[in-house]
Amino acid sequence: MFETPFDWNSFWDLTSPEEAAATFREIYGAAAAEAAAECATAARNDDRENDHRFWVAVSAELSRTDETASAVPGPPTH
Repeated sequence: MFETPFDWNSFWDLTSPEEAAATFREIYGAAAAEAAAECATAARNDDRENDHRFWVAVSAELSRTDETASAVPGPPTH
């Protein structure tokens, strides 16, 4: 059985939106933004606000071009 290497509460604890976006590009190609948007929707529907913010940040990273800077939301500060 897989054991997590440490306690984590959201995807922010595991990786950055930039790294997740790069992985999604490798796996999903042109459908990467749609896949991240589906993850954001699932997180929102499950009332996982921290994960929703993460996937919104991943989506923003995926839609970003070299010429535009994105306003990527950071992890929540509580």
